[in-house]
Amino acid sequence: MGVQTALQPNPQTKFPGRTLAFWAEPGATLAATGLVAGVLALKALNAGPLWRDETNSINVAQMPSLSEFWDSMRCESFPALWLLLLRGWSALGLAESDSGIRVLGLVVGLLFLGCLWLYSRWIHGRAPILSVALLGSLPAFVNIAGANRAYGLAMCLLVLNFGMLWRYLESPTRSRAVLAALASLLFVHTVYYDEIFLCAMLAGACGVVLRRRQWRTLGTLVGIGLAAGSSTMIYWPNLRRAAHYVPMIQVPFTLPDLWKKLSQAVAAQSSAHSPGPSASGIWIWMILLLAGTAAAVLVQFGPGRSATERTTSLGGDTGDAARADLALFSGVSMLGGVTGYFFFLLKLHYPTEPWYYLGLLTLLAISLDGVLGAAWPVWRPCGMLRTGFLVLMIGSTSGAVWEEAHTRQSNVDLVAAALQKNAQEGDLIVVQGAWEGITFDRYYRGRTRWVTLPPINSHKVHRNDLVWEKLNQPEPIAPVLTELSDTLRGGKRVWVVGQVGDANRNRTPSPLPPPPNLPTKWYLGPYSQYWCAQVISQLVVSAGPAQFVPVPVERPVNFQENLPLLRFPGYQPADRP
Repeated sequence: MGVQTALQPNPQTKFPGRTLAFWAEPGATLAATGLVAGVLALKALNAGPLWRDETNSINVAQMPSLSEFWDSMRCESFPALWLLLLRGWSALGLAESDSGIRVLGLVVGLLFLGCLWLYSRWIHGRAPILSVALLGSLPAFVNIAGANRAYGLAMCLLVLNFGMLWRYLESPTRSRAVLAALASLLFVHTVYYDEIFLCAMLAGACGVVLRRRQWRTLGTLVGIGLAAGSSTMIYWPNLRRAAHYVPMIQVPFTLPDLWKKLSQAVAAQSSAHSPGPSASGIWIWMILLLAGTAAAVLVQFGPGRSATERTTSLGGDTGDAARADLALFSGVSMLGGVTGYFFFLLKLHYPTEPWYYLGLLTLLAISLDGVLGAAWPVWRPCGMLRTGFLVLMIGSTSGAVWEEAHTRQSNVDLVAAALQKNAQEGDLIVVQGAWEGITFDRYYRGRTRWVTLPPINSHKVHRNDLVWEKLNQPEPIAPVLTELSDTLRGGKRVWVVGQVGDANRNRTPSPLPPPPNLPTKWYLGPYSQYWCAQVISQLVVSAGPAQFVPVPVERPVNFQENLPLLRFPGYQPADRP
């Protein structure tokens, strides 16, 4: 009896006539998958404009020539695969509008759901019930899976890569080795840190073949890893150039910070709200991680795991032996991915966002499906528990997921439209940051001059190099302050786009020491806040009272780019009452 046959449950012995009990688990999962697909479609319809990171991606992808495209990749966070896909989408004329780009995101999101079912079939599970329950109930998944970023495609390829490696372990044929190698190659060219997850999956696969003493298969797996890893060396020149500016986005990042950020990633809260304290949802994932680890260990010592069976060829494996192999593969992949990725984040020192964790959560979810799903196929009580868990997870987060499906990614298009209507020639528009300037540049078509803080001369992509130059200058926004005063003295108005914070007209902000003399060294955050405070302080002293300009919006807006608009009328003396 082969491994494929061994892993398949026998409905005639466990489920005579394939009763309601037999169909309940896949039926519930299929219904939940349909709900998640509907939510992803709603998100694509309601996401609206591209926010700054999405704008950066499409601008890099649409560079006029391939040489400019390759050079601009140093301004992007991803390898080439997603950007080439975007470039192809654009070449077909399908990325000329925001809605066309959203369609591509929706296709990727739906493809991911299909990949989950395909993977479940490959491991001979009834349905990807835990994956759908855990990921489909996350507002962060709804927000990111169809976004114009590489994360959704990376999740698809992670699932396919995991499944193809298992298929190769089932039957180590040449064709399956080629498919596993191709999936691995594509996977590492989607997001840079996917190499960590590939190493974890290959470690799980190597654990299985080492136990079987299949040395040739082991060599093939090592070759797949080396080929995929070495292929990413083409990015080293760009990465070395970009590494010079990395200190601008590095902060002290410890285990408590990691726990907090991971908690926010799995929180039942839409992106319309600023992240709160650690949420309870993280404990569900931790409990399942422990349960999956314990189950993977227990399966190794189940019936049929004699020394003889541990060394048999594939054709002689029993059902219990095959399930033990799947549990070993899944368990090592899960623990290796968690350990490796946590270590990577602690060394990276980035102030991470929820999308940084979706790859890890995907690996956890499909690994748990392998350990607690296909490896434990009996309906009572495991199937009932899985079905109940699915209903609980989808139901408990439905409010937050529904809000996420109706949340805009930005309001900068609306701000730009208001300025096109109201700002006059001779006025000055100040956008709070260089990153927000990328979105503003996409949507603003007015004639009024605008600048960012700090002022840089390019707003198509993330020009960390230009911001780095300004960060290391003694008075980087002095030209903006001078232009601001000239505008007000000329009787014109100043418009400010962004979160201005508090300002006191009787006190200018205390100067900051040049980097790296703060505890955060070159981190841009404190200096960006200081530059904004300088501008607002001068405006409060020199201009008329600030007026908040309403920017009507019918739906919630992602807090990352929900910017207010202020108007300061012409010059008034500082000693006005």
